Amino acid sequence: MKKVMLSVAAAVALASAVPAQADTLLGVKVGADAWFANAKVDGNKSDDTSGSYYASIEHFIPLVPNFMVRYNNIDTGNVAFEQSDLTAYYEILDNDLVALDLGVTVSKFGSVKLNNDDRFSDWQPTLYGNAEIGIPATPLTVFAQANAGNFDGTRLFDGQAGVKYTIGLVAADLNIRGGYRMMDYDFDKAKNTGDVDLDGWFAGVEVDF
Repeated sequence: MKKVMLSVAAAVALASAVPAQADTLLGVKVGADAWFANAKVDGNKSDDTSGSYYASIEHFIPLVPNFMVRYNNIDTGNVAFEQSDLTAYYEILDNDLVALDLGVTVSKFGSVKLNNDDRFSDWQPTLYGNAEIGIPATPLTVFAQANAGNFDGTRLFDGQAGVKYTIGLVAADLNIRGGYRMMDYDFDKAKNTGDVDLDGWFAGVEVDF
């Protein structure tokens, strides 16, 4: 728990040191979340705090997608794996009230351990979507983000929804986020059961230049 919270603080400090860019030319966003996850594998339950870290770059070049990377370090005892996501997406809508991003993600699952039994690694593609709705006359925004796919016998769903509170700084916006996240995975490479369910509340911070 302490390691995750220190990592969140370090991510914000690092982000604050990056020079601000003009929104019309280049947008940079970095963030970190602490996820209080409950896990269930084949009826066995465990829980712990996991870290999630991400960064995105949005630009002005037509037809070239924007990019986001995200790293998740999951370890609840009977479930442990590293998940690295690379997402290419387009902004379908982007205004003060509504934002919508759609794209595709390639996820690398490393050192997957289930019930101290199965150990494997995998690559999987998913569809990506992110939606945000601003609440007028407030600094609050409601958001929902999801990855979903079914490829080569493996089924994946990773979704989260919540609220963020925006504090305007001189060169960037500081977003304080909170919400609920769930993962519903069924890994085909698992020797025994590959059905993994994780869910729980998360809280984090994000710096948007």
